[in-house]
Amino acid sequence: MLLNYEDISPVRKSVEIEIPADVIAAETQRVTADFAQHATIPGFRPGKIPRNVVRRHFTKEIEKEVMDRLLPRTFREAVDEKGVTPVGDAELEHMDAFIDGAPIKFKTVFDIKPTVNLGEYRGLEIEETKIEVGENDIDAMIERLQEQASAYRPETERGLQDGDYAMIEITTSAEGVEPDTRTGHFRMGEEMPLPELPQALFGRKTGESASFDHEYGEDAQNEAFRGKTIHHDVVLKEIRVQEKPEVTDDFARSTGGWETVGQMREAIGADIRRHREMEALRMKKTQIGEKLLAGHHFEVPGSLVKQELNRSLENYARFLASQGVDLEKAEMDWQKISDDFRPEALKRAKRGLILEEIAKKEGLVVSDVEVDAEIRKAASEGGRDLAEVRHRLKHDGGYEALRLSLSQEKALDFVLREAKTQ
Repeated sequence: MLLNYEDISPVRKSVEIEIPADVIAAETQRVTADFAQHATIPGFRPGKIPRNVVRRHFTKEIEKEVMDRLLPRTFREAVDEKGVTPVGDAELEHMDAFIDGAPIKFKTVFDIKPTVNLGEYRGLEIEETKIEVGENDIDAMIERLQEQASAYRPETERGLQDGDYAMIEITTSAEGVEPDTRTGHFRMGEEMPLPELPQALFGRKTGESASFDHEYGEDAQNEAFRGKTIHHDVVLKEIRVQEKPEVTDDFARSTGGWETVGQMREAIGADIRRHREMEALRMKKTQIGEKLLAGHHFEVPGSLVKQELNRSLENYARFLASQGVDLEKAEMDWQKISDDFRPEALKRAKRGLILEEIAKKEGLVVSDVEVDAEIRKAASEGGRDLAEVRHRLKHDGGYEALRLSLSQEKALDFVLREAKTQ
């Protein structure tokens, strides 16, 4: 029974609801019966335990289950009565104690989607990115392929020169600093934090040593080195010379299965163009999004912002984990990261609401076939069972959420087609 409905803001509402005593009693009987079927109490056979005994032994558990069933149901009935559709999770502010034979009042607050009065979305002016692919772009990509296919031979006859790779053993020492020996490598001629190192080794042969001092600033990564002059003894363990393959038809065949260098250059050029076209499309969609945000003003439900923010944080955590970061040991200021991510999360939530309204107005419907095709694609890419993924999405609300996301994409594509390019 709805007792009170309050408009906290255009998108934030509050309801006070009373659950009648007879409704609670009936649900308590059903829950107690369910418990009696599976309960185990010494001295009684399973399934034969009197309900009053079950009720006495599992009082708190039964009361919790009763309210877990009744709260969502009575809340839905109350908001349906007001003709509003909640978004996100409702927040329980207050609930009476559970007393046999008494009604229970509870109060909850929740968000609803705002009314979006569409402004201009046809004929938006955006900048067109000119896409060019030159011979230098293709040369740069081929050079990267040469780098990947390079061989590295040891050099023992001459000293270390620019372009060589130096395999080293370096020992650091200073007053008040524990000596430390490490191995590593670097390429001569490339910028590095210890400029004295390549200078000290230039011209040296394998097995030869050198020494140098380096004065560290207060911002040094190693706290023990900050503000100190550290002595470094380095041994050149090995010199390796990079040997790039020549750009021939054989190289084209071994690298990408092309028959000739000409075919390789043509394919690489087309691939570069395709990537630049995708980036140009992404930039145009970003411009469309910014134009829509600037032309529409309304309050965004906090629950939708929170959903977007949580997605961003989950994606960031997965990225860090993929880079080898141990999230349990890493000292991460998640509150600061959350604060940094929030403005963009707000933009995405607001942009989604605008696009959703455009999709409705333009009749951009997403069919079950389209949703299933997207699920099939995701299942295939993730190596998961299609039926399992579809079942999970249908039961946790993800299926309709995916449909909504696809309709927003359709709306964005529609607005882009209607846009004017400069």
